[in-house]
Amino acid sequence: MKAEYKRDVSHNYLILEEEEGIDTSSYQVRMLAGNVIPSLLHCRLQNLDGKLFFYYEITSRQSLSSYYEEKKFKAEDVRLIFGGFVQVMEELAEYLLNPEQLLLRPEYIYLDIEKRQVFFCCFPGSGTAVQDQLRELMEYMLPKLDHEDQAAVFLGYGIYRKMLEPGFQMENIKEAVYHRDKEELPPEEGQDRERENRRNHDEGSVPESLQVKERSYQEPECRDQKSGDDIRFIIIGCAGALAVTAILLAGGILGYLPWIPAELVMGCGIAAVGAGGFAAWRKEKIKKKKEREQDFFRRDISPDSAGNTVRSDEIYRGVPEEDPVLPEQPGFYGETEALFSVSGRGPASLVSREPGELTTIYLEQEFTVVGKMTGAADAVIPVSTVSRIHARIRRRDNEYYLEDLNSRNGTSVNGRMLKNEEEYQLQDEDEVDFAQARYIFVR
Repeated sequence: MKAEYKRDVSHNYLILEEEEGIDTSSYQVRMLAGNVIPSLLHCRLQNLDGKLFFYYEITSRQSLSSYYEEKKFKAEDVRLIFGGFVQVMEELAEYLLNPEQLLLRPEYIYLDIEKRQVFFCCFPGSGTAVQDQLRELMEYMLPKLDHEDQAAVFLGYGIYRKMLEPGFQMENIKEAVYHRDKEELPPEEGQDRERENRRNHDEGSVPESLQVKERSYQEPECRDQKSGDDIRFIIIGCAGALAVTAILLAGGILGYLPWIPAELVMGCGIAAVGAGGFAAWRKEKIKKKKEREQDFFRRDISPDSAGNTVRSDEIYRGVPEEDPVLPEQPGFYGETEALFSVSGRGPASLVSREPGELTTIYLEQEFTVVGKMTGAADAVIPVSTVSRIHARIRRRDNEYYLEDLNSRNGTSVNGRMLKNEEEYQLQDEDEVDFAQARYIFVR
């Protein structure tokens, strides 16, 4: 099997060719090419010079091997991948497709980062046992597990142990992935945790880590309770004022308190009740305002790549659900002159070709991911034609290498569009365009 990559105007494809002939009239090929199966890369066939090619749509998706090249697998990542595997196996059974046609190598498993969805490649020319492929996939993932994430270690090694069992079945993965509440600590660590909890309970103390969690979750409740207590005190005060007013009024009418005018007593009572009602209304209004502010910050404030808080609607304003396709326009960019010179030494950077239009990107890290998706990209470019994860710059031996990451509108250097999987070594004052975001590389 041969694999290559191709880009047309607005799409990226993984192309597979089987050297041995494949019967295109077979049920497996017709079902694969004629249906859109949710967890499979969409496939179409093309015959060129008597050879059959399978084109798989991978636009705006990242291969497992590429995305996790320098990242660690956390528990939620392991669950995402194997949860996707369980789903695709169920879909293959529904369409009566052979599961051994799945390619479970990391370079053929693709992720939609924003939607948190996994896509698999089904190739009729393949025929490797699923259990063997899963074992190889898990052996690739084990060294990349985040060993500071205890749940990731337990889940990863737990799945791997089940794969080595002779009677391995799909139910074993389902149990490990979906029954997360049943994950157990190793016996020694579990006993230590139980003894610590019992000791803390007996001593009336709580571990510091738990104290922080309790404080973070209980403080809003305490504030609500305090606010409710204040309102109750106001209501009780109003009721007390009414009671005192009634007693004084009755005493005046019966002649016990002839020196107190009834009109004065009624006026004081009404004033006290009115003041109490206004205080309760004001307190409730302040409470609701604080709740709205808290909800606003929870929903609309998020950290950018530099750790600063940024309004999410400012980042995504005008950004559609899918990346728009940049139309081909000959001579679109025109000529550019360098408007600056750089002296001194520091980290290399990408500087906007229109001064002040885009923020400078400083290439201080070993890997810098460029895109418009906050949280996934190291350098966020809020331009609609830039893909969520657009390109990556690798620093190696004080040189910088640019690679496009299957973006919809592509990445070009000095007017030349980069090919898939191509790493271009950047030179000083190279003109780099991420779709319509135009930069100059400065060393």
